[in-house]
Amino acid sequence: MAVTDHSVTSRNLAQYIESVTHHSVSARTIGRHLQQRGLSVRRLLLGLPLTQNHRRLWRQWYDERRMWVAECNEAVFTDESRFCLQHHDGRIRVWRHRGEMMLNICIMHHHTGPALGIMVWVAAGYHSRTPLVRTAGTLSSQCYISEVLEPVFFPYLQGLATAMLQQDSA
Repeated sequence: MAVTDHSVTSRNLAQYIESVTHHSVSARTIGRHLQQRGLSVRRLLLGLPLTQNHRRLWRQWYDERRMWVAECNEAVFTDESRFCLQHHDGRIRVWRHRGEMMLNICIMHHHTGPALGIMVWVAAGYHSRTPLVRTAGTLSSQCYISEVLEPVFFPYLQGLATAMLQQDSA
């Protein structure tokens, strides 16, 4: 049952077995037997659904750069992340074998709406990174320039002689 329905819980399996066989089995025993068979309880991978155009553009970008070796050591990546403070963190667990993380049944697709949270930003290269920057309120273009680019990113970038910026076009 856990092999075909990845989201079934050990407790549900124990109840099902008891209803069919009229013998009591603990959820812990069920979990131990599933682990012996190579299944482990893991969190769902959270991902935004990608369109075919997203996939095509990513593949095109990758194909143009797949032979880069020395350039990768000089690349600097920037990213910002927002952490939601109001609702659950998506810790829904599923039974899966090693290597099944990207199966559609192991991914919970969802779009987030307005909610209380914090925004952080960081830049990282092969050998270094900036400090994590927390921004208060909405990250406007003026706030991005005055709180992130001028005091943190530009000094960091100037310290790297041959850096190449790879930003996410957000």
